Order: sequence, then structure tokens, then C-alpha cells
Amino acid sequence: MKYTKNQHMLSQWFLRNFRSDDTANAPKDKQRVWCHSLNISDEGENDIKEIPLPISSIAINKDCFMLVDCDSQKKFDIEDELSEYERDTSVLFNELVHKHKFHKLLDVSRKGNALEKMVNFMVIQMLLGFLNPQNKMDGKEGVLEHILPDMVKNYESIKELITNPPTEIQPFYSQNIFKKMLRVIESNSEVYEKCKALLFLSMVAEAKNLPAPIGYLAKLRNGMFSKIHITGIFHTGYEFDSTEIRPVFTTSPNVVMFNQNNNFNLLPISHNLAIGFSLGVAEYYNSHLNIFSVYPNKLKCRSSKKIKIYRVSHDYMDGITGWVNLIGVGQTKTMYTPYELKDIERYLQHQSDNYDHHYSPDEPELVKM
Repeated sequence: MKYTKNQHMLSQWFLRNFRSDDTANAPKDKQRVWCHSLNISDEGENDIKEIPLPISSIAINKDCFMLVDCDSQKKFDIEDELSEYERDTSVLFNELVHKHKFHKLLDVSRKGNALEKMVNFMVIQMLLGFLNPQNKMDGKEGVLEHILPDMVKNYESIKELITNPPTEIQPFYSQNIFKKMLRVIESNSEVYEKCKALLFLSMVAEAKNLPAPIGYLAKLRNGMFSKIHITGIFHTGYEFDSTEIRPVFTTSPNVVMFNQNNNFNLLPISHNLAIGFSLGVAEYYNSHLNIFSVYPNKLKCRSSKKIKIYRVSHDYMDGITGWVNLIGVGQTKTMYTPYELKDIERYLQHQSDNYDHHYSPDEPELVKM
């Protein structure tokens, strides 16, 4: 693949999970999302900009991984490797979003399990998110600046590891990702740019369960997501193709919503589904999952000893979607959503018109499916 000037910092397959309602039935290449960007006006008021963006034009960083080949002097990048990783990752998320195979998150007995893949996605996507120009997070540059200067400082050691790998890693060097690492090392580009590409190539290799010469993904995963415990899976009760007036989840450049106040963190994976989790507290992985849905009959999974399903009110689900919006906008000042602002106003009116239905049941009700 030739050099691609525009690199996407957010997977297009992931963004399509949050497609705008008015393009829900459009071909994939015609779908878009509503981008809500929050700024502070000169008067100190919240100024919300609403832009309908084609999914193909979102989270683009021009020349982000642009390198110069040592022999041909032509530009190249790591788009192929990132794209292959995205395709691999989308398989798991499609199973969760479209088939509700949540039980896969309980099996942590083998390397490369579903939970590990999900956490790998959060780590890699967060770091890519810091390179997203639409991410207005304060101090976002500082995150990568904790990693890349250290790589630059130790570049000669990294170069030696990659060009002269340990015996046990050498058989894997026939794979394209290791060939690309060597090409990066031999590149005429600045060391900083080479380290940036090597960081993501190394993480992608680790995510594929390959013996990467430099192991940043495991270090970041174990540091940022230690003792992860799924506290709940939240299903709006509406199907993926729905365009009804309903609660919806949004996403943002960071993808993960960290709640510093109460350790109730959230990963929305589609407009109708989010995974809640805590960090650093639980001593054990999940033995069962709690699934909360406004309409449990819309779920494609069944209750069991390991899957407990609760029926909740629209108001309950509004509380979860509200946390996602609050944290996402608060962190990055940008969110991608199926709804335009008038849809939100229509939903609020729908709440008022259907008060009793909206607030029933008062508490989550355990149901057998």
C-alpha cells in the first residue's frame, strides 16, 4: 500500500457503531456522525458547535506516521498495520454489539482472551486519541511525552533489539509487522518520528500475541487497567438499527470514560451498548456479569448462573448515558453522537409526555430470560 497522507486516529468501524440516525440505513461509506464540540464563549457561556461529519473525515491527523524510506526516499507509514489490527479487533466488538456474546468476557484463562483484547483496544485507542486533532483534552500532549522521550533516549538500545533480535523472536521476522519495524529503523526520518511509529507497531504486535522486542502494551495495560472488574453491561433496550426516540450512548476521542469520583468507568461500544468497569479494587476477575436493559427481550443472550439480567427504567439508563456525555465532553470537549441537538430536545419532551413509563421500574428488577 502506498503512503496515505490522512491517518485515522479512530477506527471507522467503531464510529459506525454511533452512526447518525438520519444515515442509519445508508451505505457504510455514506454514514456520518454528529460531532458536538464544546467551547467557552467570550461571555463565559458554553458554546456548542454541532457539525455533521462523514465518518471517513473524522479523527484525521495528516502525516502523523509519515516516514522516509532509506533506499527509495519515498514516504511510507504504518497504516497497513493499524488497519489490520483494527479489522482483528472489530471481530470481537461485532460479537458483543450484534450477537451479545458477553459470556466471552468471563473467560480469562487463555492468552489473548476477549477481556484482554478489549483492554488492549482501550490502551491503543487512548494513545491514538491523543493524536486526534479533534481531541481538546487539556495536557494531552503530556501523555505521550512521558513515553516517547524515554524511547528517544534509549533509541540505540531499541535499534539493537530490533535489528538483532533474540533467537526466540527471529522466526517471527518473516511477518510484515517486523519487516515494517526494520524499515522504520532504517528510515531517514527523525528519531522521534521513528520512535512514535515503533511504539504503535510494538503495541499492535503485542495485541496479536507476537513477541514484540519492546513491550509497551503490557506495561501500559497492567499499569492503567490493573484489577479490572466489569461492574455492569448497559443495554439501552433498543436494537442496533433503531432510530426511535430513545436513550443513546456517545463516544469521544478518548473512547474510555474515566470517572475519578467513584471509579465507575465506562466504555461505550455502540449507541445502544456500554461496558462499565472498576479499576484497582477487585481481587478477582468476574465470575458473572450483570446486564441492565430497558427492554431485556431485545437481548440475544439468556440469563444463567453467570449472566444476570435486570430490567431498568429509561430514567436509569439516562443516568448512565448522562455520565458518558458528562465525562466525554469534560475530558475532550468533543463527542460523536447519533443525535443532533434537536433530537435531544425531542427526547426530553418524550420523557415528559411519558412520565410514568419513563420512570418504571423504580429499581432494577432481576428477570429470567
